[in-house]
Amino acid sequence: MNTLLKALAALLAGFVGFALVGIAVTEALDPYIWPSAMLGLPVGLLAGVATAALAYLGLTALDERASTGSVSERTRRRTLATVAAVLGFAGGGGLAVAVLASQQVGVATAILSGGLPVGLVTAAVAAYAVGRRNRRHESPPGSTT
Repeated sequence: MNTLLKALAALLAGFVGFALVGIAVTEALDPYIWPSAMLGLPVGLLAGVATAALAYLGLTALDERASTGSVSERTRRRTLATVAAVLGFAGGGGLAVAVLASQQVGVATAILSGGLPVGLVTAAVAAYAVGRRNRRHESPPGSTT
């Protein structure tokens, strides 16, 4: 599968992820927060971006496995770093929202001013840590081990 088809399929998957998560969050928060779309759309956008990235890497891995019989170390490392970033964002951002929402801060404020920045930082740190860890375990070029 060529790169353009993989990119289009990943964009389609990302749009579907955006729509499903955005609508679900908007509807779930509608009884509690008046402009619930103010939270549903950013959360859906983040879910769509994560879905598109993981779909592209998944299609790349399938393509490599079909053509060579195995997945390259580069694709494996990128996939692990992306998964770590998604989990880091969900964990760090979720924890920040939980802490802020337990104080005298509204849920919308907790998500937009606490969860988003903390989630982005923890996502970057998690992706860097996993990518760095996997590079360290590779044998240097020219070694026989």
